[in-house]
Amino acid sequence: MTRHLRHLPPLLAATLLVSACAAGPSYTVAATRCDPAQHQALVGRNIGETFLPPSLRVREISPGQMVTQDYDPARLNIFMDVKGWIGRVSCG
Repeated sequence: MTRHLRHLPPLLAATLLVSACAAGPSYTVAATRCDPAQHQALVGRNIGETFLPPSLRVREISPGQMVTQDYDPARLNIFMDVKGWIGRVSCG
């Protein structure tokens, strides 16, 4: 059995290397401004596969989650289902 396990580390390394080379999504967004029309491309994607600029303020909202009612025009609100699929986006 140990004879077969010695092939495991190189196989895992190769898998990680190939996954790191995978192309990211083509979704691009301005880093500091929230524009609802620009963010509609997020709807239907999974939040775990979505890459957003670090400077963009984002609020991820799950079903039943309590949120504050403060308005921030530069913040992107992402409404997700229980599995992380984005159903709606808005600014505020």
